[in-house]
Amino acid sequence: MLGVREKSIYVDSKLSSGTVESSIAVSRDLGKYFRCLDFYSIYDAEIVPSSGALNIPVLSIVLPLAWITGADVYVDELDETFAKSMNALQLEFKRIYPDAPFKTKLIVKNLVNSGDIPDGTALLFSGGLDSTYTLYGNIHSRPRLIMIFGVADIPVSNVEFQERIKAEYSAFAKRERLEINFIRTNALELMDHQRVRHLWGRFQGSHEGDFWNGIGYSLGQIGQAAPLSVGRFNRLLISASYNEATSVQEHPDASSPDTDEKITWANFSVKHDGLCHRFEKATSLKELLNSKRSTLRVCWSGPEYLYPYTSLNCGRCEKCLRTIAALAYAGVDPNRCGFNVDESTFTLMKFLFEGKLLTHRSVETWWKPLQQAIPDEVEVDVHGSKNFFDWFRKANLDLMGKQPRTLLHSLYFILPYSISQYGRIIHGSIFPNKKDVYKPIMPEEKRVR
Repeated sequence: MLGVREKSIYVDSKLSSGTVESSIAVSRDLGKYFRCLDFYSIYDAEIVPSSGALNIPVLSIVLPLAWITGADVYVDELDETFAKSMNALQLEFKRIYPDAPFKTKLIVKNLVNSGDIPDGTALLFSGGLDSTYTLYGNIHSRPRLIMIFGVADIPVSNVEFQERIKAEYSAFAKRERLEINFIRTNALELMDHQRVRHLWGRFQGSHEGDFWNGIGYSLGQIGQAAPLSVGRFNRLLISASYNEATSVQEHPDASSPDTDEKITWANFSVKHDGLCHRFEKATSLKELLNSKRSTLRVCWSGPEYLYPYTSLNCGRCEKCLRTIAALAYAGVDPNRCGFNVDESTFTLMKFLFEGKLLTHRSVETWWKPLQQAIPDEVEVDVHGSKNFFDWFRKANLDLMGKQPRTLLHSLYFILPYSISQYGRIIHGSIFPNKKDVYKPIMPEEKRVR
């Protein structure tokens, strides 16, 4: 690209009617990693103009890519505290992933002292079990709820599904007398994630996560809150997913106390909250969940599997089943929490393990702690859960998880991208994915839309 030096990313942002619009320019060698170069985040509240905060949303998306490509990033104006925090965060990830470059220089023409943001607390809220646990554990601070579309699992293009979620959780926030904001961003549409994943695979060691889960999504979400925070809140709660002290993961996910709590701007701080396992959270919330209907939206399946959106959970993906198991263990009826569960749900759960459909990391991180907590005599029986827990308590889970790296898997990341993609297609045609057996069935009317 003319005028852009090698391994360089340039960003510039402006505020227009509640939307932060950012233009991105990249050097020719980095162009293959991008699908588009126009970024936006749309807010449903008035955004106070702040030159220090406007570039934070887009930088939160492109900086992780710069770190693993060794690119430098150029920006005209930026909050000085945020710039320093990104250097600290890069060093932390370099410690975790020593094989990756992590030598990016964040070059700012004008560092801005943004001043203090008023006291206030906000919570990145998905409606799931983790964020619900964090909400009620911090209800005394009356946190503002923030839901983001387009940076995790909800495509920004699917407005109909977003409206269904907004209706559900606007009503929830009203019942709890809390403020709630919704942010829409095209963050996930910027990059060629398959190509970035291929590059990241060379650096991740034995870690099984992809680029976005490894270093991308947490910073990407936190950064979207920057323009909204000005004038409103200076503390952001991030929900932990599990007890990291008992985890066997060699590397943390993108979201962990060591990384999240390094992210800051002005006098803003991040708190990583709820360092305990899912079944422990369900047990803590048992009385609340059994006393009133609360929709927990945890599903990993795409919206196409949920159409016409009468439910926000498929009840069949690993994330849904993991949550259902935790609720049943705690003596909570999942059907009161936005699921449709019967005895066949626990048959499917058993099939996950016997079919070796889960990775070793998933089994160790999410399921083994639950197995170890199951008592010798299972008394609770929620829609047939007792039979499953009796089997699960004695199951040898060490034999039921896929190992993270096979020779073929490693070869995929070593080969040039075009060759590895071709091999991936051939492999998929010869060996169909066993996970398709338990995927939700896509409704016929949605399939042809």
